[in-house]
Amino acid sequence: RVLAHSVPRVMNFSTKKRPRKDAWKELQSELDEREKLEEENSAKQRRLDALRARACIEEDPTPAARHCYMDFEIGRQMGRDPQITRGRLVVELFHDLMPRTVGRFVELLESQHEPTYRASLVSKIMPGDYMVAGDRDTRLEGSMRQDHTAFVRQSVMGEAKWQLPHLNPGILSLVDGRTPRFHVTFRKMEELDGWHAVFGKVVYGFDLLKLISEQGNINGEPKQPVVMTGGGAVPEGTHPREFLKKLEQPEDPEEHGYNKKVMRYSSTYRHTGLIGH
Repeated sequence: RVLAHSVPRVMNFSTKKRPRKDAWKELQSELDEREKLEEENSAKQRRLDALRARACIEEDPTPAARHCYMDFEIGRQMGRDPQITRGRLVVELFHDLMPRTVGRFVELLESQHEPTYRASLVSKIMPGDYMVAGDRDTRLEGSMRQDHTAFVRQSVMGEAKWQLPHLNPGILSLVDGRTPRFHVTFRKMEELDGWHAVFGKVVYGFDLLKLISEQGNINGEPKQPVVMTGGGAVPEGTHPREFLKKLEQPEDPEEHGYNKKVMRYSSTYRHTGLIGH
């Protein structure tokens, strides 16, 4: 039955679009939002491109940027005739992007006493990939080591630029925000992007990087000690080329001919076939 007070509903099955009030204003607002989003994305892409350009290798470094140098020794100071290779890396630091991290890094390089990078070992070398330097827990034999629990990188995570890529060989990035260890890459390392904050790049000393890369095993253990013996900041306004240092490699004894083993003829070895007749 149908109640007296009930009103039947009229269903509109028309396919004709009903006019919306202020439809052009809604369309205009959508277009404005889309244009604003495109501008933000293009500005973000320009910033990323500028950061990527900072990580690129330059033909001639600018003296206006902040630079430092690090001295390394490859080999053991043992035996009567130790075979030691010495070299220097000259690094451009991104002081405008990570000022506190760069300031602490330079302090550790220049410091003569703990905490310092002097006599610290390169603890991990992945050949052809990267190395981990600045390990102050593993020290050169005979050097003093003190407690450095008070040393903490303050506000590193807040100023870290995670968008900077490991675009080329020689990129310096933090291993973490709690220790002074840092990576130096031997190639483009996309695997580290977004996980480790980049704060510098090598501008001179790629021949030394190649030698250090050859000192690593597959598991990362160095074949022989690689030690950071010193370092410091390049004075402001000075071209980093003035701090270049020629790679000092040990002389090859066989090149001079005084260490060659010469097998001479002996009748006692005729029947053994040791000297091919």
